[in-house]
Amino acid sequence: MVNGMEQFHGRRALVTGGSRGIGRAIALRLAGLGASVAINYVKNEETAEATAREIEGLGRSALRVKADVSDPKEIKRLFATVKESFGGLDIFVSNAVSGVIGPATRIGRFGWDLAINANARAFMIGAQEAAKIFPESGGKIVAVSSIGSFTCLSGYAAVGASKAALEALVRYFARELAPRNINVNAVSGGPVETAALDYFPDKERLLEEWKDRTPAHRIARPEEIASVAVFLVSDGSSWIQGQTIVVDGGLTL
Repeated sequence: MVNGMEQFHGRRALVTGGSRGIGRAIALRLAGLGASVAINYVKNEETAEATAREIEGLGRSALRVKADVSDPKEIKRLFATVKESFGGLDIFVSNAVSGVIGPATRIGRFGWDLAINANARAFMIGAQEAAKIFPESGGKIVAVSSIGSFTCLSGYAAVGASKAALEALVRYFARELAPRNINVNAVSGGPVETAALDYFPDKERLLEEWKDRTPAHRIARPEEIASVAVFLVSDGSSWIQGQTIVVDGGLTL
């Protein structure tokens, strides 16, 4: 029997947006539990390299792949690189996110296309590509969503809509891939202590508002979202299919 610290021994994982924030926390948790991890990034090579070194410091294989997941060709190249390096894949975590912040009344074509392509479409194509290189025994897919998919966050209209589309796709992929022993689920976080908050122009006011609305009077740490994502790609989640697990500390209560 594999012990708890090695529960992902021999498994190969890909985390998009895996160099920082929630993605980094997921990548390190998987590596700490025995997985080889490929981290995708788009801009910050230095941060990606640092995360890869941390994974290797845990005694696991790390792979860095620069790719813009808003571009279908780049996604396919990403998965081809992972297959070439790892020989296949067991776990796919769709975490990378992009979009513009602003009111719904001012969403333009660029902002809409960016959010849909980088979030919902990236997950769709990623899940398609992952399923192609999973072993016959099955695999695990998890998408990182947001409570902005079902409740209103200031300036989050375009990204929130793309996350709602992502969660719908999770359900469809779950139904279609279940016969192949592939689980597909999502984890939906509330506000998290990451650099992504810096994109909100009224960050400090929003932070106080979110803390006031949350029973514990704080926002999440990346590791708290990561722990649920990692559970969803573990053997313990075998009977969870097509679900979006909300991890918001009770903010939406």
